[in-house]
Amino acid sequence: MSSIKPDHAPVDPDRSPIFLIGTGRSGTTLLRQILNAHPRIYLTNEAFFYTYERMTHRSVSGSEWLERFFDTFSFAWLRIAPDEVRAVLPASLPRERVFEAFRAIMKIKAAHQGKVRYGEKSPLDTANLGRIFRDFPEARVIYITRDPRATVVSYTRMPWGSSSLTLSSFACRQQLERTAPNFERIHELRLEDLLASPRSELSKILDFVGELWDDAVLDHIRHSPIDDVAPFPWFISATNKKLQAPAGPPLWQRVLSPTWIRIIEQDNKLGMHRYGYLPAPLDREPSAAERLGARLADGPEAIRTIVRWMRAANDIWNWRRRGGRGINPQRSMEAHLKSNPRAWQHYPDFTMPQVPEAAAEERV
Repeated sequence: MSSIKPDHAPVDPDRSPIFLIGTGRSGTTLLRQILNAHPRIYLTNEAFFYTYERMTHRSVSGSEWLERFFDTFSFAWLRIAPDEVRAVLPASLPRERVFEAFRAIMKIKAAHQGKVRYGEKSPLDTANLGRIFRDFPEARVIYITRDPRATVVSYTRMPWGSSSLTLSSFACRQQLERTAPNFERIHELRLEDLLASPRSELSKILDFVGELWDDAVLDHIRHSPIDDVAPFPWFISATNKKLQAPAGPPLWQRVLSPTWIRIIEQDNKLGMHRYGYLPAPLDREPSAAERLGARLADGPEAIRTIVRWMRAANDIWNWRRRGGRGINPQRSMEAHLKSNPRAWQHYPDFTMPQVPEAAAEERV
């Protein structure tokens, strides 16, 4: 087992939690699995702490907010007893110190895995970077990206996403735009480079977060836990994905029309340029009328998705109005997965899991 010393001094885990962000379907789950194979690192999976906190009125105290958070399905899947969190926090936690609860949750979950470095993987935290850096000025934030054309196609196959190429392309662009103001403070990498040169890319990441090299990160299938997330296929597939570049032409070249290829490239020109993704060679350039026609034809599905998202958000708004109590985490989770009914054709054998019983019992 080899070791590579970081160029900077060792970091304090409590001052420098690790946050893994990126556009959904860009490789965040795979990179989390890889980093969790390291003997000192453990990142929780999509607790959505800052997203829930941002949606809650500022008049709610930190302690009251934490009790609300215990009622979410994202906390339930962490499989942490609320009393274990309460035990390490003040009896009365001011709202401006609510980040201490998140630190406690991440630290407790890492300790369950025997790890000392902790953090969180959540693509939605691209919208929360300002708050993250305010609460943890020395946070180590890693942003992973992927060819926007591949990301958009993958996004349309997610039950929580949309079959609308317009909305999927917009989501891809928006995540990068939210991250852009903090480029100087984060480590960026491409999924394609990670798969092609894993040792090189992972060496850079471990140096950035201040940890020694360990060969375990090159064999996450063997060394990373696989029972610490909700058993959804888009998570589980990352647990056995090998670190190697895929063979053959990418899926997006086979399923996207030339018109949509150009639309997605234009929508995501910032990411295309910054990360060196070249426009696809086409036999004929689609006209402006063809691009407009494709947008219009996609409109009804975009509208249907927005309506579904609004319905799925109903529990969240009720969560705010009702003080976070009485929300059924199972129903909330299932509503979250109804945004894109077409996506379920890609998972014909899937059975909806139940929120962990221990967490559900805690809410009775």
